[in-house]
Amino acid sequence: MQVKNIALASLFAVVLSGNAFAAQPASGEGPLFLNEASGVSTLTREAVRQQAIATPPATDGYNAFAVDTSVHSDVTRAEVRASTQDALAHGFRVKSGEFA
Repeated sequence: MQVKNIALASLFAVVLSGNAFAAQPASGEGPLFLNEASGVSTLTREAVRQQAIATPPATDGYNAFAVDTSVHSDVTRAEVRASTQDALAHGFRVKSGEFA
């Protein structure tokens, strides 16, 4: 009887100690910048918006590479659309799906 009580007590201690460790912040989640001074911004919402418009980010929203704005195509969207529609009208089919 006493061995069973000791085994149950140790099992409960292990289970409950897991909950205690789970309540702590994981690696990298703790407060990292404790000595920073906090202050109230003097800029208005409109001033922040104008500043964001004036200095856009150097990258697009999909990858970490800067957008190369020097490359411009001589073909317009309408010309690309027309050539695609012409190719589809003459039997060209895009290979996609399981049989591609």
